[in-house]
Amino acid sequence: MTRDTRAFYSTVMLAPIAGVTDRAARTIAREMGCPLAFSELISATGIAMRNRKTLAMLDICRNEHPLVIQIFGKNPLQMEEAAKLITDIGPDGIDLNLGCPAKNVVNHGSGIALTRDLALLAEIIRKVRGATSLPFSVKMRAGWNAEELTFLEVARIAQEEGVDGIILHARTRAMGFSGEAFRPWIGELKSAVNVPVVGNGDVKDGLSAARMIAETGCDGVMVGRGSYGNPWIFREIRHYLAGQESLPPVGLAERIEVLVRHIRLVVEEKGEAKGIHEMRKHVGWYLKGYPTVKEMRRVVNHLEKMDEVIIALQNWARDFPPDLTPIHAETEAVSPESHGIEDRESIEKVSDFQQVQF
Repeated sequence: MTRDTRAFYSTVMLAPIAGVTDRAARTIAREMGCPLAFSELISATGIAMRNRKTLAMLDICRNEHPLVIQIFGKNPLQMEEAAKLITDIGPDGIDLNLGCPAKNVVNHGSGIALTRDLALLAEIIRKVRGATSLPFSVKMRAGWNAEELTFLEVARIAQEEGVDGIILHARTRAMGFSGEAFRPWIGELKSAVNVPVVGNGDVKDGLSAARMIAETGCDGVMVGRGSYGNPWIFREIRHYLAGQESLPPVGLAERIEVLVRHIRLVVEEKGEAKGIHEMRKHVGWYLKGYPTVKEMRRVVNHLEKMDEVIIALQNWARDFPPDLTPIHAETEAVSPESHGIEDRESIEKVSDFQQVQF
């Protein structure tokens, strides 16, 4: 480690997810107790080539703390240049994406594809490490599939080249987001390296976070899909880890209040048309498990004005007790046809940035 960064990674984190963890989502998460957030993945090629859209994504990250900016790419010199430019804007850390399974990223040799070219991977990590004094981590999956598990070798290389932390999503590319994350892999990684290890995969409440730490010995935990429509998860995890108790479920009135604030933040950042369109998926996540929510979503999905959406949500909520909790609050799995890193619109955006190189 370039300095004592163990405490930096020994915490609860919001995962980097394209199309989901924008500045608005990160702000809401911090207000609900998230100690450390990661940006959406940003193209190192786009940064190095001064792509206008990419630089706009990077500029949004200015003066936001604590924040780690995640980059992806496959060109060592561009990764080095991107790391220098990121360091100049002053985030709290840099992360290299080695786990994205999306076809439009993998087919360009980035994301998890980098773990199949270890010589190139070592060069990229060396270049980024040399370009920044910020805490530097890598986020990876266990491997391409069950027959091609590379996480231990990738971790060895990353540690030798000077990374400060390693984040492991305990699934392979072939697993996607299906099945259960295989936590023993995190334990194996923790036993194999000296740098802090962060576990990722199926952390959905305080109990699952505590079990991951107890079973694997990991230093920190990262929350991805468990935060969808549930920014309170960070408050819940921290409370549970401190006292081994679960907090009471969040009622409808508070959900609507936070959802409305989330909507306002997105519209402020992206404009009304784009912001309202992007918030439709969040409305479904925040209110999953409530009666008549499908009918309400059909109405909201045809509204284009922020005030109309907010009024519709508030009017719908008046039909229920303010402390009403969802029938089932667990976040549904994200498929390649749905949202998250596999969100088609987000991946097309990522791919557009890459076109300046390929």
